[in-house]
Amino acid sequence: MTIPVASRATYLNCAFKYGFWAGDVAPTTLYDPANFTKVEITNPAQEADVLTSNMEGSIGEALASVNKPTEAAKIALDVDYMAPALVALLMGADITELSQATAGVTDEAITPVIGLWVPLANQYIEASGIVAETSGDVTVTSDHYAVDLVNGLFKALDATGATVAKITYTKSDRAGEIYKGGKVKSAYVQLVGKGTEKVSQKSCRIIVHKASLAASSAFDPVAGGYLKGSFAGDLLTPSTETSPYQYEYLDLASTL
Repeated sequence: MTIPVASRATYLNCAFKYGFWAGDVAPTTLYDPANFTKVEITNPAQEADVLTSNMEGSIGEALASVNKPTEAAKIALDVDYMAPALVALLMGADITELSQATAGVTDEAITPVIGLWVPLANQYIEASGIVAETSGDVTVTSDHYAVDLVNGLFKALDATGATVAKITYTKSDRAGEIYKGGKVKSAYVQLVGKGTEKVSQKSCRIIVHKASLAASSAFDPVAGGYLKGSFAGDLLTPSTETSPYQYEYLDLASTL
């Protein structure tokens, strides 16, 4: 195939699947596309190294000029819909499975403080079946205390609530994810993009072979709206490749 010489406009829509390198081993599986709203690739930064004339008649003129690289190629990503593995990287977190089986807890000892929350031994508590009692086994009605069922916290609302010495409840059956955040985290990530060049309605591919990524934005749980994350890092060239990334424009008609 001969590369065309005519100029053309390029208007890309892309969806990127992604996977994580394991050291020097490329990903063997990829996640479904995340909703990347920015995949900004910057070629290596260069600066001019100029040889300036000091000779009469040409003082200050450039005798030679060579561009030399000062930084590697870089990538910056914005994303607002992603798999938990990418959320963990955003939060700088180790991610583990949350699994709690339903079980009854009988007469857990507690020392309430009026107006303050006191932690119980468990979280994710069933709303029904809570019984609070004094040390003399007198039941205290629920209008004298409050329970944070998710966080497992108890608050005495008045002096009567403060007489509670033990509480009986049921842990609920729960599954989920635990993110131990705030750690120094980075990852080698591969991006495999499939797209459409909208002007010609032809398919294209964009592959970022290996990006060293770390979160570059804050995690704000009270900002409202969708959780958004930003990542940035350098592009590397794996030993099996000849460039950090590649773009392929195809003769295959897009189906979109």
